[in-house]
Amino acid sequence: MAWKTKARYLLAWSSFPPLSFIYRRMYEFAIWISVLLFRQCRGIVSVYLTRGCTKRQITPGVSDIDFIVVVKPDARQRQRVESVFRYLDIFSGGLIPYHDIFVVNEEELHYRWHTTPLWRYRYQEGKFNWSLKHGRNVLAALPPITASERTSSCFTEMHYWWTQFVDFLLQHEIYRHDVVLRRSLCFKAVAEVLNALHALRTGEFCFSREEALRREDSPLCRKLRENAKQRVPRRDKALEQECFRFLVQSFLDLWIEFRDHPFMHVYRDVEQTVQPAGAALQREKAETPFREISRYLADEWTGRCHGVHLVKSAFYQLEDSLLVIDTSMDSLPSLGDLEQLLAVRTRLYAGFQTPTWFFLRLGQVIFPITPNVPRDYNRGVLTPATAPDVFLQLGETPVYWTSHTDWYLTDWRRNRQWLNAPPLKQAQLEMISRSAATGHVMYPLDTQDISA
Repeated sequence: MAWKTKARYLLAWSSFPPLSFIYRRMYEFAIWISVLLFRQCRGIVSVYLTRGCTKRQITPGVSDIDFIVVVKPDARQRQRVESVFRYLDIFSGGLIPYHDIFVVNEEELHYRWHTTPLWRYRYQEGKFNWSLKHGRNVLAALPPITASERTSSCFTEMHYWWTQFVDFLLQHEIYRHDVVLRRSLCFKAVAEVLNALHALRTGEFCFSREEALRREDSPLCRKLRENAKQRVPRRDKALEQECFRFLVQSFLDLWIEFRDHPFMHVYRDVEQTVQPAGAALQREKAETPFREISRYLADEWTGRCHGVHLVKSAFYQLEDSLLVIDTSMDSLPSLGDLEQLLAVRTRLYAGFQTPTWFFLRLGQVIFPITPNVPRDYNRGVLTPATAPDVFLQLGETPVYWTSHTDWYLTDWRRNRQWLNAPPLKQAQLEMISRSAATGHVMYPLDTQDISA
């Protein structure tokens, strides 16, 4: 067990007065020092404390201290701020995490608000809950969120928590025995999805996890609240499975509502056609990994696997392939089944530069179980409205051209998802963008069609 896992367990076990008071004071001291260092940097416009710490939802050993720093459009000053941020990350042992997206200028902030649903949701949360530690409140200058912006942002926030849930519980060996983190993630994922659904359907934003679970007051929510109170945490596999099923069902229920109540803007009268990567997929199907995975599913997932498909998508890199496993709620595999499947995947794709991404398909909703972080925070769960080319290859209609697909594929030059995209990928995106302008979107998925 890693030292961080042991430390988290110790902190959870000892989180009672007066130690819990001391732990909170340590967090407050770390915040004070960080703000002091940021204030020494020239070019700072705003320093925001975000997420759990600003809402006083601190779980010692689990909660990070998250900052968003807004800077002036000066490259040298920005580099200085990023350097301070990196040092804080290193010397805090990751308690104050750094990523380049946490430093932004005002123009970038407004662009994210207008184009990127996940950031729009986060900034909307900031208007309510973030704590301005230094500088000017730039969030106040953001326009009110519209109804369509609200619903698409809430849907993307659900993507984010699905991705977090399966990434931590299935893809990281280090967290397999980290009962504190697993317990915390179940609590967070269910509560945050409930809050996103509440805002999507009612227009009322709520960013309190406790309030979300109290408002729903289902047996699962009551279990999560009781489980969170235990000072000596134990892994509850049955509770984790309940959370998994809840997340899956939430997306299925929401998709049923899409035709009558679309949660993103739909462009009408747009035709869409896929030019499949037939030869490349046939070669991959003949290779050992795909044949072994298919054999494993036939032998070990009897009654749970109703079909296996291999497809490409313009929403992924050209070299990426998507292995889609058909299943249903009645035969939904357990988290244990998925852990064993991914262990087989790890063994079979050892040495491959780009392993195939795995998905579960339930009707018209496809769930990534090997998410690519951070890309899948925005791409997330696939539907005919968010990855139409995938569903066209699977023979599903209708599909939709939406505000999400338009942003992801036609505004690609400003989309961070495609930073440093290789020339052939850029050519594919440019072909899609030009075709979209005509009202007939073409998805060239074969590299020969793109390079011709």
